[in-house]
Amino acid sequence: MRDNAPDSGDRLSHEDRVALARRFRNHGEHIYGVNNHNSSPLYAFLSMQVAGDPDVLALAVQADRATQIPNLLFAAVHYLLMGDLAAPLAAYYPDCTDSPCPITEVYPAFRAYCLAHADTIRQLVTTRRVQTNEVRRCAPLLLAAETLSQQLNGQPLAWVEIGASAGLLMQWDRYGYAFRDEAGNNLQAGDAASPVQITSELRGALYPPIPTRMPTIAWRVGLDINPIDPRDEDATRWLRALIWPEHCDRRELLDAALAVAREHPPRIIAGNAMDTLPAALDEAPAEAALCVYHSYALNQMPATVRESILKQFVAYARQHPQRPLYRISQEWYGDQETPQLELFTYRADEGERELLATCESHGRWIEWRRTQN
Repeated sequence: MRDNAPDSGDRLSHEDRVALARRFRNHGEHIYGVNNHNSSPLYAFLSMQVAGDPDVLALAVQADRATQIPNLLFAAVHYLLMGDLAAPLAAYYPDCTDSPCPITEVYPAFRAYCLAHADTIRQLVTTRRVQTNEVRRCAPLLLAAETLSQQLNGQPLAWVEIGASAGLLMQWDRYGYAFRDEAGNNLQAGDAASPVQITSELRGALYPPIPTRMPTIAWRVGLDINPIDPRDEDATRWLRALIWPEHCDRRELLDAALAVAREHPPRIIAGNAMDTLPAALDEAPAEAALCVYHSYALNQMPATVRESILKQFVAYARQHPQRPLYRISQEWYGDQETPQLELFTYRADEGERELLATCESHGRWIEWRRTQN
């Protein structure tokens, strides 16, 4: 049975329509439309068309994560389409057909599909989250963890991840890595026998620390408001739907990492990190160095929640002056030209921030910035 189409695009206020249209145009130009191997020509084109279509914009107006609205809308359609390959729209998606139809002809089919499934799409964009669990982001994460491990002379780490989703990035020490430098050399690290093999390009004149032996994780836990069970077929289908249709390499990495997660089920605590973080920090074993990691998680949170979490790091360090707390951040905030990889250290009343690298948003390339290796 078909869903009900929206009553009318007129139910959008002028302010909502303008703000949503601007968000889709921005994604079309700067997120999906980047002229490199990380682009999505399909989503770039659709973004510009949606920006001028009040009826389709109305489907996403109730989403409470404004910066992620384009990703949520396109993922919702993609999620439905993955189970509906006979739909005319599927003929335009590179992961649904071997010979996709021209992108310039897609919008009538996209619009019709959205309006025919309006209620389901509204439900998805208001209840689901952007939990991509992009596995290649483990490449910059590994370099940050190795930097910290060297500072600590190899002390084992107690690992807490905020926004863990299905826990795929929590498994970073179980993957294999190849970093290709500008001279064409492949620098290997990690488990060469792992089903997950991650490649990333090194840019710039500075070399990061490539581990010859992986840092030791003594204990690990994830925090997520809506944890995803790697054994749940519907939940993992949502993860696949979040991957842009052209990116078959990302889907392959996701599937391989899900297999690892099923073999090594991650422990993930459900709830808002603002509430669950203190207990997780207190539970970490005292003999291990305490490290919190987050990637593309804090930038999705309301500013008040993000500030509350950041204050908790400061408070913990003050309450435990003999135990430093470390934070690895891989985020892309609105005032930054590119995503940044940073290492924060909290000691009693002191705090230190180091910019380690700038990175492509999915980990395809890394430009190391830290000079003291």
